[in-house]
Amino acid sequence: MAAADSKRWSNLVFAGLFALAIVLFSRILLPFMMPVLLGGFLVVLFFPIQDFLCRRLKGHTPVCATLSTLAVFLLILLPLAGVGWLVGRELLLLATNLPTVLEHVDVRQELIANLPPGLSRYVSTETVGSELEKALVSGATASATVLRHAVGLGSAFVVNLFLMMVAMYYFFLDGRRLYAEAIRLIPLDKRYIQGFSRDFVDVAYAIVYGNTVTAIVQGAVGLAGMLIVGVPHAGVWGAAMVIAALVPVVGTGLVWVPISLLLVLSGRVGDGLFLAGWGALVVGTIDNFIRPRLCGSRMALHPLLVFLSMFGGVAVFGMMGMLVGPLIASLFMAMVRIYRRDFLGITQPVFPVPPAEPPSAAAPSVLGVQPGLSASSVET
Repeated sequence: MAAADSKRWSNLVFAGLFALAIVLFSRILLPFMMPVLLGGFLVVLFFPIQDFLCRRLKGHTPVCATLSTLAVFLLILLPLAGVGWLVGRELLLLATNLPTVLEHVDVRQELIANLPPGLSRYVSTETVGSELEKALVSGATASATVLRHAVGLGSAFVVNLFLMMVAMYYFFLDGRRLYAEAIRLIPLDKRYIQGFSRDFVDVAYAIVYGNTVTAIVQGAVGLAGMLIVGVPHAGVWGAAMVIAALVPVVGTGLVWVPISLLLVLSGRVGDGLFLAGWGALVVGTIDNFIRPRLCGSRMALHPLLVFLSMFGGVAVFGMMGMLVGPLIASLFMAMVRIYRRDFLGITQPVFPVPPAEPPSAAAPSVLGVQPGLSASSVET
């Protein structure tokens, strides 16, 4: 009896210490969740590169993991560096020519001249001048604030990029072993784990595919607006819109708002107002219709759930919510499907599910490891 009590108390103490260790370890990892999770998504997408290199190099896994990580790094860095160099060159040219342009343009007269005839008679130069001065001061202050935050985000981006590369290397190297070990330790039916892992793969594909296509569409629509008003080097700013579209909340406004303001300051008030309206009403809203449909088609989620999970995720987790929000929503719906099927006996889906792709085209689980495999079989 005493031995049984001692064993029970030992188990309780171990459970308490284990729970405390999990909480503390989670607190340590939480600040790095965004780069690690993004690294996991990218590894799921690009793991065929790792398999191809391992076949070519005959199993030199560390070398293959290094080459796979470098390939993904260059795939991300080269477009960003190219667009950044082009945008920086345009900004330098703009900073050189803007003072000369402003000296020869009376913005107040240009603004009144471009107003509709029915309104220009009710607007005085003094009123426009004072309001325009306030708007310019406010815009300059906001631009300085955005620039200051951008510098801070730039340093944070470098750190997160480094952490993401480290996480990707070890996921490429030991991802299958870690996945198989997690399956062996989690006391859950293997069918459920298989469903969760498939949902993780679907979310990874959907987020990357949906956000990339949406950013390209927004960049193309923004490019069309800039070509209409005749913005110089519109292709560069269109490429910058593609990159900016990946930033939550502000998005493409980082590009078309300053350009619209510069058009007004240079005397092209009508073009500036048109571009501002085009950016706010067309470019800035089109992603609310495209992204949920693209992501929901792969995740088997209703577009409304995708829309709410993305914006709710950003509101709760910040930028990380773009990844975490749809992932949580997808896992939640997977558990709802399991509950309806296995506990309630309901087999008819609530929402139509897209037809499954053939096994050769879709990975059955994370990193291609079947849930029934043991850790030993993966290691060998």
